[in-house]
Amino acid sequence: MEAEAQYRSQVKAVWRATIIIGIVTVFEVSLALSHFFFFYEHPKLVINVFMTLATLLKAFYIIAEFMHLQYEKRTLIITLGLPLVFLTWLIVVMLVEGKFAFSLLH
Repeated sequence: MEAEAQYRSQVKAVWRATIIIGIVTVFEVSLALSHFFFFYEHPKLVINVFMTLATLLKAFYIIAEFMHLQYEKRTLIITLGLPLVFLTWLIVVMLVEGKFAFSLLH
């Protein structure tokens, strides 16, 4: 009986995570489509920042929920999360510098 209760609890957690990630994804897609069809003259910086933050939020949530890192010690979470932050920073810097280098060539 206890195994069945644990199974139901795990299934409930998976459905909860799926619904949360689905809601955030639907909001992302609706924002992107509304920007594409209605607000295309506005700068894309706000949309890009929101999309990046929402994607990182979903990634951290997936890591915490499905890799069970929410039950681990804080040092392990920092050890795994800090390189992700630096990698994200590296990608942003490379995109900015690449755009600058491209503007110098043309």
